[in-house]
Amino acid sequence: MHSADEDIFSTEQHDHWHDERHTELCEPGQDGGPPAVLCAGTYQYRPRQVLVESLETKAAASVANKLTGRGGVPDEEADSTFAHVDLPVRSFLMPHDVHIPSLVAELRRGDEDGSRLNIAPNHVFGGEPEYHGGPAGEPRSAKPFSEAVFSPAAGLQAGTQPTTIAVLDTGYDQEVQTLHPGLAGRLDLAGCDPEVPVLPTGYLAREAGHGTFIDGIIMRVAPQARIRQVRVLTPAGVTDDQTVALELARAAQSGIGVINLSLGGYTSHDEPPLAMALTLAHLAEDAAIVAAAGNNGKERPFWPAAFKRVVSVGALDTRDGELRRASFSNHGWWVDVYAPGVRILSTYLQATWKLPREHEPRAIDGFAYWSGTSFAAPQVAAMIASKIPAAGSARQAVLQLLAQARWVPGLGPVLIPDAGLTA
Repeated sequence: MHSADEDIFSTEQHDHWHDERHTELCEPGQDGGPPAVLCAGTYQYRPRQVLVESLETKAAASVANKLTGRGGVPDEEADSTFAHVDLPVRSFLMPHDVHIPSLVAELRRGDEDGSRLNIAPNHVFGGEPEYHGGPAGEPRSAKPFSEAVFSPAAGLQAGTQPTTIAVLDTGYDQEVQTLHPGLAGRLDLAGCDPEVPVLPTGYLAREAGHGTFIDGIIMRVAPQARIRQVRVLTPAGVTDDQTVALELARAAQSGIGVINLSLGGYTSHDEPPLAMALTLAHLAEDAAIVAAAGNNGKERPFWPAAFKRVVSVGALDTRDGELRRASFSNHGWWVDVYAPGVRILSTYLQATWKLPREHEPRAIDGFAYWSGTSFAAPQVAAMIASKIPAAGSARQAVLQLLAQARWVPGLGPVLIPDAGLTA
């Protein structure tokens, strides 16, 4: 029997985590350099950067002129990358003394003719809680399980091609394929940068191994699926709208059937993040995109999960045989389905974990259990992938799977894979 929140951060742990994350991301470095992230109270964004929908219109030209008139310059590298994947987005870099939230609010009001252009900060996303990084608790060492039974060909009919799931997350540890032979036979690491999971202190970074943990969940739920690992998160668990949108477009344009996004955050006035919104609007319908609902225990829309185009997954607490929403899980009209998210068992790294101000480090030997909506989402992604060969398309697989979800009064639709994932 486990207490309700034994494996979730205590208030004290959360405060320590929050303080460390704020120092790491939102304060100038020791060398006096600018912070990587700025905070606007209810959301975070990249310094200096403004994203604009690229349109051949009078309003677009007007906004571009206003940005350059304030000292802004086109971010040629970003613009070239957007153009390469056919996304109608432009990026401007503003002077350091320009307050981006105020500038965006002013330009969103439009011109005298009533024209209004899509313009936004480059919102920062990551893990949780409270958009400062980290799932809903810490990874804890677990007993290993056999990976030999998870053959990539398991469950496939003769002549059927396996579905590939793109995992847009942290990179991979260079030892993971030796440590986890079950993953070695299914991981596509072409073009994926390795992560550096261990800090100079000798301990694991805050979200190191996050992607490896998700890969193990997919392996167990959909043994027949292949996994394309794509690094968008740093080991600290940080990314942004621009980065995710570009990789989302690349994955979809390469024919990937299912894309998992165990990341997210909040935005200015809760409006959809601009680059991802434009990406989703230009993607073919036949790509299933699944995202974690976030770990704040709130109804506030959490992006990208809150997009209607995305299958949003909240977390269940299934301990003691009950079905209830996990205490940390976001919820609301925009959450499509719930899956187990407490004490999930999966593959991990071989290193030492230590929370801020903890006295005793904890060794983890390749396997762990962890909690968060980050680990509910890939279960649903894997179940969709398993259905695609028979359903004929990712879209049909999504519709069939959601139609099979069990309705739990007071909670909503629930999916529980038959894979023994909880520790």
